Amino acid sequence: MHSKNLRAYLDSAAGIAALLPQAERLIELRRIYKEIMPQQLLRSSSIVNYKQENVVIFAENNAIAAKIKLLSPRLVNDFSKRGLQVTGIRLEVQPRENPAQRPPQKHAQLSRAGAESLQALARRLPNSKLKQTLAELAAHGTSEHEGDQPLQSDQDQEQQGKTK
Repeated sequence: MHSKNLRAYLDSAAGIAALLPQAERLIELRRIYKEIMPQQLLRSSSIVNYKQENVVIFAENNAIAAKIKLLSPRLVNDFSKRGLQVTGIRLEVQPRENPAQRPPQKHAQLSRAGAESLQALARRLPNSKLKQTLAELAAHGTSEHEGDQPLQSDQDQEQQGKTK
């Protein structure tokens, strides 16, 4: 079916003809919204309706809704500049049914040199919580390098330097 025939069919169908202008207006509003809205907010919000010259926007959470509310005067102005009659923005918080999968947490690994540096720093510090925490962090870093040679203390390195 050609687009011209589809258009004629949609125009002639009883209930559908009245919906077509609204659908076209929503498509135009969404296109403009993509152009004027910051990308971070665009991912967490969407235009869902246009009613009585008000654009209805669903925001994923309250923080996004608050940010969009701050931008509302600019949005109304930008829509109006592009020839659409918009007098207000109505925001609703509507969490997504399938929230986007969060990326897996990053598992940072401490390099051998980093673990050695932490051990050396811990040895120089007076007894304290910081010293204990650094020693534990260095020990954790060394346990990740089990296949590698064990870390050497400063004294061991000095003795090896003398024997070479």
